[in-house]
Amino acid sequence: MKKIYHVAGAVGISILLISCGTAKPPTQVASNFINRQSIIHTTKEIYPAKNPDQVALYAGDKTPHTAYRVIGIAKISRYNLLGLKRQNATLEGMMKSLAASIGGDGVIDIYTNNDSMQANIIQFQRILI
Repeated sequence: MKKIYHVAGAVGISILLISCGTAKPPTQVASNFINRQSIIHTTKEIYPAKNPDQVALYAGDKTPHTAYRVIGIAKISRYNLLGLKRQNATLEGMMKSLAASIGGDGVIDIYTNNDSMQANIIQFQRILI
């Protein structure tokens, strides 16, 4: 009889732990792990995904000329899963894809070191007059 209670308790705890998991689809979690990239959401709002070709990169002294808000922080490893260094064009494409996946219009404050590239993902804001 005690064995049934132990099994039922273990199943119940397992279900509770599984329900506390990430809200991201398993394929997205796996893709981010394989590509060694991550996104930190800075807002609770959810925006529709966009086309990566429409995401602007504001590097160096370039800045957006319209109102925006930061909706996330993206980080990408400069090395792939095998340890090979990625080209800058590849990193920029990956950054655009990450930004587009959470509804970003642009990427600003790009910071690069020997190990990774990190940037803020922005979305342009409409100004009502």
